[in-house]
Amino acid sequence: MNLKLKTTGILAGAGILGLMVLTSAVSTKNVPLEVGNQAPEISISDAEGNTMLLSDLKGEEVILNFWSAMDAESRISNVRLAREAERAGAKYIGMCIDSDRQLAEEVTKSDNVSIDYLYFADRQVTDEYQLTKGTRTVKIDPYGIVAAIK
Repeated sequence: MNLKLKTTGILAGAGILGLMVLTSAVSTKNVPLEVGNQAPEISISDAEGNTMLLSDLKGEEVILNFWSAMDAESRISNVRLAREAERAGAKYIGMCIDSDRQLAEEVTKSDNVSIDYLYFADRQVTDEYQLTKGTRTVKIDPYGIVAAIK
């Protein structure tokens, strides 16, 4: 009887361990971009080519703004959101959707937005954030959960 309890305990422990491993391996890939869902993990690069993961910013509120250097309304939004984020103590990520990096850098400087906020959206990023056309702003809470989409 003692052997039976020990075996059951070992199997139960192995089952819990297996569940923990399985749970930690769950991906956010293909999770719909919706308020309340985990924000899709992305790797982004800045103007100097340095990369970081969105998950590196857990613990901070993040404003992820997709914008275009060739769209006046989008540029105005980029400036406004960068300043709002700075006042609120949030991390601002201005994701330029244009392929012309030089133009994006020039526009960012002429709009008086810090180059520290300039990142570039590649195909993986636009797919994960379901950007088919136009621009989009996604607010992410400190836990990595989508708080708002505009």
